[in-house]
This record gives sequence, C-alpha cells and structure tokens, in this order.
Amino acid sequence: TSEKSLTITLTPDKPANAQYQPRDTVTYRVKVTDAQGQPVKAELSLALVDKAVLSLSPETPGQLLATFWRNRGLGVQTGMGLTLSMDRVNLAVAPEAKGGGGGFDQGFGEIRGEFKDTALWVADFVTDENGEGTVQASLPDNLTTWTLTGKGVTAADTLVGEGTVEIVSTRPLLVRPVTPRFFVVGDQAQIGMVVQNNSSQPQQTIARLQADGLEVSGWRVGEGEWQSGGEPQVAIPAGERVRIEYRVTVQNVEQVSLTMGAKSAAYGDALTFDLPVYRYSTPETVATLGVLPEDGLRLEGVLLPRHFDPTQGDLTVSIEPSLAAGMRDSLRYLEHFPYECTEQTVSRFLPNVFTYRAYQQLGMDTLKTGQAAALKEKLPGLVSVGLQRLYSQQHVDGGWGWWVADKSNPFLTAYVLLGLVEAKRAGFAVDDEVIQNAVGYLQSNLKPPKDVEKPWQANRQAFILYALAEAGSGDLGRSVALFKEREKLDYFGRAFLAMAIHRLDEEASQVDTLVADLTDAAIVSATGAHWEEAQVDYFAMNTDTRSTAVIIAALSRIRPDHPLLPQAVRWLMTVREQGGHWETTQETAWAIIGLTDWMTATGELEGRYQWRVLLNGQELGAGQVDETNIDETTRLQVAVADLLADQVNRLAVERNPAAGASASPGQLYYAAYLTYYKPVQEVKALNRGIIVSRQYRLVDDESGRAVSEAEVGDVIQVRLTLIAPHDLHYVVVEDPFPAGAEPIDASLATTSVVGQQPELVRTDRRSPWGRGYGWWYFSHAELRDEKAVLFATFLPKGTYEYTYTIRASLPGEYRVIPTHAEEMYFPEVFGRSDGALFRIR
Repeated sequence: TSEKSLTITLTPDKPANAQYQPRDTVTYRVKVTDAQGQPVKAELSLALVDKAVLSLSPETPGQLLATFWRNRGLGVQTGMGLTLSMDRVNLAVAPEAKGGGGGFDQGFGEIRGEFKDTALWVADFVTDENGEGTVQASLPDNLTTWTLTGKGVTAADTLVGEGTVEIVSTRPLLVRPVTPRFFVVGDQAQIGMVVQNNSSQPQQTIARLQADGLEVSGWRVGEGEWQSGGEPQVAIPAGERVRIEYRVTVQNVEQVSLTMGAKSAAYGDALTFDLPVYRYSTPETVATLGVLPEDGLRLEGVLLPRHFDPTQGDLTVSIEPSLAAGMRDSLRYLEHFPYECTEQTVSRFLPNVFTYRAYQQLGMDTLKTGQAAALKEKLPGLVSVGLQRLYSQQHVDGGWGWWVADKSNPFLTAYVLLGLVEAKRAGFAVDDEVIQNAVGYLQSNLKPPKDVEKPWQANRQAFILYALAEAGSGDLGRSVALFKEREKLDYFGRAFLAMAIHRLDEEASQVDTLVADLTDAAIVSATGAHWEEAQVDYFAMNTDTRSTAVIIAALSRIRPDHPLLPQAVRWLMTVREQGGHWETTQETAWAIIGLTDWMTATGELEGRYQWRVLLNGQELGAGQVDETNIDETTRLQVAVADLLADQVNRLAVERNPAAGASASPGQLYYAAYLTYYKPVQEVKALNRGIIVSRQYRLVDDESGRAVSEAEVGDVIQVRLTLIAPHDLHYVVVEDPFPAGAEPIDASLATTSVVGQQPELVRTDRRSPWGRGYGWWYFSHAELRDEKAVLFATFLPKGTYEYTYTIRASLPGEYRVIPTHAEEMYFPEVFGRSDGALFRIR
C-alpha cells in the first residue's frame, strides 16, 4: 500500500530549535508529495492542538493509510467511550480573557488568560497544483508544545497521508499555577505557583498573588518558614524552578478569581483564571406561582424556617408577560443540562425547534432583538451539534440506547426520530439514511395490540406509532387496532395515539373518542386542570406533569378551542421549579412542546399593562408590558438576611391598565422562590428510596480501614455503597471529590499503573441475571473536575459497591459534599450520604 501514501511536510516559519511566545502568529508552509516524491494537489485537515491533550490518548501513525487501503473483512466496529468525553471538551467554548490583575505592573508582561486546547482547525485546506500552501495560526496563552497535524487525500486516486510538526510556546520566566480544579466554601488549602527560569542567567524575582474570594493567611518559598506579610522574593538560578505556596481559606463566594505572576528586572509572566466554588450545604426551596389574567392584586405570604443560614439564600420573584417569556429559562435549562445522554441530546434542541417554528408562524422570526432573534442565531449550532452526536451514537440496528453502550431502546429511538423529523421540518439538513434506519428499527418493534399486556408496553406502542406518523411512515391500521385496546393505555399514551391517528386522518372518529376520554379524566381545581395516571410508566420517563404537557400538545393540535386548555396551561405554568423549568428534562421538553403548540394555536403573545411588586409594603419593582418586551422575564431578588425572620413577609403582585388605556389584554405569570440553606452540621445522610454511603481507604493499607486523612501522593480508593430497596430506573449517582484530590482515570495513557480501573460489584447474593436482565450495571461513567458520575438505565433491587481511585495532591482541610443518587426522571426517589471533612498533609 506504500504507493497509495502521501508525504505531508509541515514547516513553521522559525528554525527547529527556536521558540515562540503566547499570542505570536505562526505561519506554516504545507508541502504534499506522492510516493515518488512528485508534488500533488490534495485536500487536508489541519489541527493545531496542545500536545498535553493528545498525550491522553495518542494516535498510532499510519492509521489513515490503513483505514483506506487495508484488507477489509466483514463486521462492524463501534466507537469507544473516550470519544464521548472528548466530544464534551471539543464543544466547550473558551471564555473571553477576563480583565484583572490591577496590582500587576508592566514588569509582569501581558497577563495570560486565553487558554485553549485547539489553536487552529481547518477542515478543508486545499494545496495548489504544486502541492503547496500556507496557513497562519495565532497562539493562545498556553505555555506548552503545540502539535500541528495534517491529514490529506487526493481527489482522483485517493492517495492518503498524514504529517505532524511541533513547536514550543514558552517565556524566559514563566509561572505555572498549583491549585485545585474547584473549591468548596470553607476549604482551607495550600495553593501556589511554580516559577521557572528558562533564561541563561539567574533571576532575582518577586512573586505576587491576587485572590478574590480567598483569605490569604501566609506564604512560604519551598519548604521554608511561613511568612505573614510582604511578598515572596527569591533568586532562581538559570534553568531552575522554585515553588511558592500560600495558605488560603475559601470565602462564601460563587467563584474564586486568581491572578498570579512573577517578575525580575528583565522578564515577567502572569496569568489569570477563575475556579468554581461549591457549597457544603443543601439548599431548600419553597415556591408559590400564579397567574393574573386580568387587573387586580394577588397577595402571597413568605415565612422563613426556624433554622437557616442567614449568610446565603434569597427570595426571587419572576414576572413573565407571556408563555414565550416563561419558556426562556426552560430552554436555557435544557441547553446547559450537565449530561449528554441520548434523551438529553434530543431534549437540548427539539424544544428549541418547536419554539422557533412557533415564532415563524406568529411572525416573530423577523424581529432583530428579543428571544426570537437570539434563538434564530443559536439554533443552527444547537441542532448541528445534536445531529452529529446522534449520528455517531446510532446503533447498527438503527436504534439508540440511553447511552451509547446501552442496547437499543424503542422509546428513546422514537424520541430521537421525532427530533430528527422536526429538525428537518424546520429546514435543517438531516441525513435521510439515519431517519430510514430508525424507521426500520421502530417498525420491527411494533407488536400486534392483542399481544400487548402491560400499560407501559401499550404506551410505548402508541409513542412509536406517533413518531412514525410524524416521520411520514404512519400505520393507520395498527393505530386503529391499538385504539381498540385503549383501556391498556395511560392518558399520555392515549394522547400520543390521538396525535398519530389525527396526523393520518383528521376526520377519524377514534380521535373524538380519545379526546372525550381525556376530557373525562381531567382533574379541575382552583389552580387549573391536570391529569394523574393510575401508575408510573418508568420506561417512558413519565410523570403526571409530563402527561399533562403531552395532553396539552395533543389538544392544541386537535381541538385548539378545547375549554380545558387554558386551565391546563395555567396549571402547568404553576408547577415549575426554581429557575423557571420543570423537574426533569422530559417534563421540561414536553412542557415547552405543549405550551408552544398552545401558543401557536391561540397567538398568546398579546399583552399591554402595568405591574408592580411590593414586599412588606415597599416597592420591590415595577414595569410596563407591551409588544417590545412581551417575551422578556423580569427578576427581582432579596437576600434572606433582608426578610423578616420572625413573622410572615407580605408579597403583593399588582396589575393595572397601561397609562391612558381602558383595557389590559394578556396574561401575567408570576413566581416566587424562597431558597435557604440549612447549617452545615444539619446536612446528614438521607434515604428517600435509595440508600447511599461513601468510604475512603488507602490503597497501600492492607487493613482496609476507612480514613479521613491522607498524605500528598497517597492513592485513595473511594468505595460507594448503594442499596436499592426496589428496582430503579435511569439512575444517576454523583460523588464529589475533596478539592485537594485528583481522580485517576486509568483509561488515559498518562496515568500510572497504580490507578485502578473503576469496578462495580454486586454484594448481595441474588443473581443479577435471575430475571433475565443483562443491562442492570452502570452503563456510563464520567470523571469530571469535581465529581464522579455514574449512570444506570436499570438497577434491580439489591446492594452494589462501586470503587474508583483518587490521588491526594494538595495539602489542606477540605469539605466533601455528600454523595447523591437519584432516579433522573423521578428525582423524588433519591438518597444522599453524610458530608465529610478530609485532610491532606
């Protein structure tokens, strides 16, 4: 195959032994020749990447040639888990370099703050007929080795090849931070910097630290004595380095902003960055929500608990003049949800697609400002990223699982198909082969209705039929046959079946019957109308809130003038969580879809009135609603320390006609959330359907005893014990680390063999295979900066132990946030461990 190879030569504009500095512009010359050394025109991808990232999982040279020209056998290979974690890295957008360093004069040089893993990415670089070309790259602020990789192919005869070249970006005097990746309020730590003298002369240096959010109580150089004043000054020989440490205590802040640097008479370096700060406490939230459909005043009472932490917490009041305003926070919640399973990948863009299509139908997509304009700008990126992820995770049978390692799931596959179809309707390019493979998988999972025994099976069939109908592959015969067995369906299943039949035949009598069934089942109260299921369909991730949202969508499409719809919309808007979203991603996604369908059917984007909010007789805020701000939310916030602690606080929401107007059309949705924190000593283990505990053990300690302290460099085994008193569905376990410890990812090439592979052991005697399930294990795990996260699609009743390892890295006393386990789509089923203090010496 050597005659099929290309030689790609990449040459930077400085000699091989020369060095670059951050923010330099590098010009590379590209040269491509064939196996005979003749220049050829080729198309290349060029990537300039931090070598530290590439070293985590090095590529094998020659892979491109082997991929195109090896002897091929039959079979299919699927991707590896590492791709999933790197996807998330690649999607992260580097923040703009922030200001700061007010105490750093010009002797420290330009303060570095723009750090990137990838400095350049060109997907379609084409050489000229002589096989030559040039490309420029601006180096970020990383002090590192940058690797440029070129991979190319010719058009006519598919010659392929790859080449790499490295450059070094450094400074004569450089600073490297020594900090954790995060903090917890109250942590006491020793952070620092390593100052390295790369010059040929000794340097007399001054080191400086500016730390917003930290109380600094002392410093030392190397292993010297601790000092309480002044700044470190140290002579550094040529080619040597010194470590400077600071004792710090983390204050009650959201983040710590650090600027650190060193300078000599000739050289200087400084960098700035932020670290997130978490809280060693559990927030409690109580809420009241309501609607003012006409002028008037609504009075709410706010009472603080007997015991709370007065230094944190607040009362937040939201005023929303329309459903569009009310859905903005929900869309943001889905976009920034921290996990990327298949369901959440679809939920991240599908509701946005529905919302934007509603704006198009209501004529709002031409606006230059507001939510519609913002959504129009970001939607292509959301959809593109989601589609690429879904393409890469589709199984060979055409289906998808919750995670890529799970077997294909008909419910999730139908949800993905719905997302693909709606994205295509919105004008996005969607791979038709992916859609057809999904359709084929779902059609193979349709069963004769007479063979469907349990409600969850009937609900799944209804959802599959609905998704197929939306994809243009509906089956009216099967849908009508399932209608005859509708007593097996839950209410949300009947709603999906009604939408499926209505899509295929708007005049079908079965639709009228299903709508009548839903009408009769509605529960109407002072807060509105909703639906409650007789049992929980865990496999469909369903709740009563989700059922109500799905039924709103069905009625809005089939009977938009149904008298229950305004009441159901009001109920749905009043059961949101703090932050303006619903309790789970499925509830939130279907609530947005249902409300968007209602908004489209009714044109609910009219509003013109004045509003005012008063707290204990004092005006907290006021405003006026009109067409310019109908989709904008106003938030008012009061710290708990400013509330009355021993009596009821009176919160009044008032609505009046706009100045000079006799009528005030529109709705006013309001919400008040009181968030308070219990004192640290009250954060204890809690069992609400799951029992979870955590122990730390030193790997080198044969006694296996639990420990609460370690020395720097010790490898610590974390042992999580989870007891499931009953079968659990869609489980997520989050185990925060001590801030002074680093997780050991044994799958990475840079990890020492001392790092043990994570291991799951079932500790009860009951066979996990006894009920025929082979998918009970944790099918996906992530080691993040601040925690380990485990996911299980299904976890049978039993006791489990999960172990992984961390390494003690920075001295200090660290507050370890409790381990938390829950059913992701039924978060009222949860458990948490005790919190802990962990010392590193």
